[in-house]
Amino acid sequence: MDTLKDLKFYILLCREGSLSAAARKLDVSPAATSKRLAAMEKRLGVQLLNRHTRAMSLTAEGELYLQEAQLIAARLEHLAERLDPHRGEIRGALRINASLGFGRKYLAAVVSAFVRRYPAITVEMHLSDHPVDLVALSFDIGIRFGELPDSTLHARKIANHRRLLCAAPAYIEHAGTPRRPEDLTRHNCLILRQNEEAHGIWTFQRDDERLAVKVAGNLSANDGESVVAWALDGHGIVQRAAWEVEPYLRSGELVEILSRFALPQADISAVYHYQHFVPPKVRAFIDFFAAHVETATLPSGPTPL
Repeated sequence: MDTLKDLKFYILLCREGSLSAAARKLDVSPAATSKRLAAMEKRLGVQLLNRHTRAMSLTAEGELYLQEAQLIAARLEHLAERLDPHRGEIRGALRINASLGFGRKYLAAVVSAFVRRYPAITVEMHLSDHPVDLVALSFDIGIRFGELPDSTLHARKIANHRRLLCAAPAYIEHAGTPRRPEDLTRHNCLILRQNEEAHGIWTFQRDDERLAVKVAGNLSANDGESVVAWALDGHGIVQRAAWEVEPYLRSGELVEILSRFALPQADISAVYHYQHFVPPKVRAFIDFFAAHVETATLPSGPTPL
């Protein structure tokens, strides 16, 4: 029995998300992949995965096994690096998850500069319209915005970052300028439907005053770029992070609204699942990303820490 091969097989299986996808990656039949998983579970005496018709999910034991497998694999990779004559060189495969818009506009450039700086690194960047389970899908790093949910993951805040309300001058000329958050109930608001957040509830803070306003409008989407595009076309008021709208504010295509009232922060964080040992490649990328933000790669919204 080759335990290390089993660990690597299980990590790959979880990363690919299905037996058939893992089989294609390994160039074997799905039946062979299923048989290998069943043999592993029999040896361990536990069920690692729940099999469904089109997908699979981790059991509690399967999640624990994955966490430990990733830790062992990372330690072995680090040991190999220490024994390597090129010791100290940042190397290995790095898997990063981020949102579609931020990934396309900013993170891709960071990755490009990172692999130029560390040519022995390979990066797989996966962009999604909602945060994914980093552990279950074997991602090393996730780039997240705003308040982070309670979890066993570790996070490093990269920068403070604001959310803004804005609209096109043409919309303001037609509909008027809201003076207080309550005024938004009389305006067309462009709703972003993402994650598990309450849709159409916008919260504001000014001194000790906190307001939650139920807004509505005739346009909604699960994609941030779409609602910004609608705002640019004069359809209504949009709430977005500064990195996405500040170029349009500088050009005058959008104007900020209710700037005296603070929206929930969109702070930028790098999230990772490693507990006691963080691989050098992960530390290197997070440091590199933080330095990239600090040198004003993003719009003026973030305040680097």
